[in-house]
Amino acid sequence: MKNYLLITLGHNSSAIFVDNSSFEETGKSCIIGYEEERLSRIKADSQFPIDAINEIKYNVGLNRMKGCEILISHWFNFNGAETPNKYITLQDIDALKEISTNIKLVNKDFTHHDAHAYSAYEFRDYFKKQEGNIPVYCIVADGFGNNEEVLSIYRRDTGKKPELVKRFYGYEKSLGLFYQYATSFVGMKENQDEYKFLGYEAHIHEIFNDAEIRTLAEESDKIVEKFKNMYSPASDDAKTVFAGICGCGREINYAKLAETKENWHKLFADILFKIGFNLDGLKSSMAIIPKRTAIAFVVQRTVEKVINCIVASFGIKYLCLAGGLFYNVKLNNSILTSLIDVDGNLSIMPLAGDQGAVIGMYAAEEDTPQFPFRTLAIGIRRLYNIEKFADDKNIFVKQIPQTGDIESIKYLASEIANHIANGRIVNIVYGNMEFGPRALCNTSSVFLPNAELTAENNANNKRNEVMPCAPVCTPFAAANLFSKDELERVIGSLNFMICTLHYTKPHSNMYDGVMHNETLSVKYTGRPQIVHVDSFMHKLLSKVQSITDMKCLVNTSFNNHGNPIVFDTADIISNHKMQCERAIVNGTKKPILYVIKS
Repeated sequence: MKNYLLITLGHNSSAIFVDNSSFEETGKSCIIGYEEERLSRIKADSQFPIDAINEIKYNVGLNRMKGCEILISHWFNFNGAETPNKYITLQDIDALKEISTNIKLVNKDFTHHDAHAYSAYEFRDYFKKQEGNIPVYCIVADGFGNNEEVLSIYRRDTGKKPELVKRFYGYEKSLGLFYQYATSFVGMKENQDEYKFLGYEAHIHEIFNDAEIRTLAEESDKIVEKFKNMYSPASDDAKTVFAGICGCGREINYAKLAETKENWHKLFADILFKIGFNLDGLKSSMAIIPKRTAIAFVVQRTVEKVINCIVASFGIKYLCLAGGLFYNVKLNNSILTSLIDVDGNLSIMPLAGDQGAVIGMYAAEEDTPQFPFRTLAIGIRRLYNIEKFADDKNIFVKQIPQTGDIESIKYLASEIANHIANGRIVNIVYGNMEFGPRALCNTSSVFLPNAELTAENNANNKRNEVMPCAPVCTPFAAANLFSKDELERVIGSLNFMICTLHYTKPHSNMYDGVMHNETLSVKYTGRPQIVHVDSFMHKLLSKVQSITDMKCLVNTSFNNHGNPIVFDTADIISNHKMQCERAIVNGTKKPILYVIKS
């Protein structure tokens, strides 16, 4: 069987190597992958992922990679002319050719959105094979793809390949760009800070009165109607193939992108003016939180309504989601709720962004083994000389035998649980590093789920208090915390913190670090990671619950704000020491670090 090097270009560029050489003998593929930011230490790095490729090469050797098939889920002029662009240089192309000349790109016949769709179906199939005579749909929505497509709808019938149902084109129709440009309008970073809107939106009722909120809702409804008309099933967009971009005929229309951004920014300014902001006031530091809260409310409400209208108008019951728009965990819950009403279910590709699209290219290849989604911890770390930093007071380095010494694992889980039960923040670095945006307890700070410790951890990391934190829990605890209907209708995705769920219990001060008031509602939600029963984290959670009766812990990424999650010894120690220094200044207890090697 062939081996594959899967490459993502653009923001959050990345590389994954899939080694299938021993699959027929073992039934397993060996996977290793990195996002470029984890190695370059530049958040959301968009340079060609040469560091990621070199790290893979360091771990597996060039000989194992030689002659593999290289798949690239973005586009550039590689049709013989080998014309470089800002994401790939001639030197980068030469580096790829050293590995293999067998390079495939998305194109006008198999687009970037097609790659996203195949990734979503591959993920769903890993956790639940399609059975019976039921069509499963997939919606892909992001900024735009290589044919200027902005939203695509697919249908797959049992035993068949996905088929395109409808495709929509044009930057002005892009919900992804709508959200992205709202981010820059309020002074946050595009393709990086979008998730912060959910934190701001939840406080709308604290900042604006009922009349102002009604005005914002009315303005949102106007935008919804505009999008609904553009996304009507009767639209003829699906029959229109626009002139392609990079690799398919012409370059990205940057002038049109700039015009689209300017139009949205003007509309956002007009909306704020209607609730009392003037243009000079928009620049005031005092206006930052109200401005972000108002725009967050408008864009979130708009996107939720538009996507749910699309789901309803196409009669969708069983659904997969992929594309950067669906990193929006509250949007995903809104879709889930609408599908419960029609007795449907939902699967969200956890690598909803472009890092996941290239896995769809892999899935679309003939006779490839299924991509192993059980864990996304696929980045081998460099922990050179980490032992010398252990002090048995604040920094612990532990070894777990690969054979799985149950007693040693239980003892270690008990040791860490006692620290957590005593109100300490514990940084855990365990095994391989996660691929994708979520810290899934291999590179996490974990602690009791109260607001005080959440604030303390945010201060240690210089994080904004608006950022919501997520709970990690066992399947048994999740059944006691969250809506049964929602738990049962999400396929695979609840292991990966990609969808919020509604708590069934009333608000509790013991859990207010992970219970977030739903906007303009009395309900509370959380974005859980539900761990596997046989995992180390399951043992740790069970032990904490036996001591404290706490059914979950906070799980947030172990890194200082603005930095990627930690990769090697230098990153681990420097991030932890900075947290300790800030804790001393703030008069709180220093966090504890456990580096667990296997």
